[in-house]
Amino acid sequence: MCGRFVLYSSLDEIVRAFDVQSVRAQWYPRYNIAPAQPVLAVHREGDIKVLDQMKWGLIPHWAQEPPPGEGIINARAETLHQKPSFRRPFVSQRCLVVADGFYEWRKSDHERTPFFFHLKRHPFGFAGIYDIWQSPEGEMLHTCSIITTNANELIRPLHDRMPVILSKEAEARWLDPRTPLRELIELVQTTLVEDMEGYQVSKKVNSFTYDAPECILPSS
Repeated sequence: MCGRFVLYSSLDEIVRAFDVQSVRAQWYPRYNIAPAQPVLAVHREGDIKVLDQMKWGLIPHWAQEPPPGEGIINARAETLHQKPSFRRPFVSQRCLVVADGFYEWRKSDHERTPFFFHLKRHPFGFAGIYDIWQSPEGEMLHTCSIITTNANELIRPLHDRMPVILSKEAEARWLDPRTPLRELIELVQTTLVEDMEGYQVSKKVNSFTYDAPECILPSS
């Protein structure tokens, strides 16, 4: 799964990395982003790429009211084209949730030990889907979910799932509305290994209220 991640790149760096033409967000470095908090996502509107701020935790457009809690933070790649909450976003509302890295935990009977994983290139995009929920008063709420797939050999000792991280070529195909459904399904089955690194970090990360650059420093 993906339950916590990091984005410390500046808006200028993100705009360059994803060739964004329109920015509708503000940002400051975050080192411990948790569900239900704001995230940055790149999506297509016609011929342009837009950088938007969204709430992490998808709320389907057809929901009568926002569900209690955080919404749907992860969507399994295997059921994207099947579940009612995911079908329409998968077909026409795909996005890249921008990140510089993410956390996973080694769990034992008495403790949770966090590890930080990142790519040699950053920022990068998690494959995501989004939806727009409208309140009875007309308020528009953009929410998103990060897609997960089977863990690669680096993550597998800690967890059997991981977020889908797309190559640069695959990012373009993911956002392209003309990409066939069968190809999209194939894209979210991929797991990068060769460009990924990971190491143990401080247990302070276990608290989502701790948000500081020290979160991503190797633990001694």
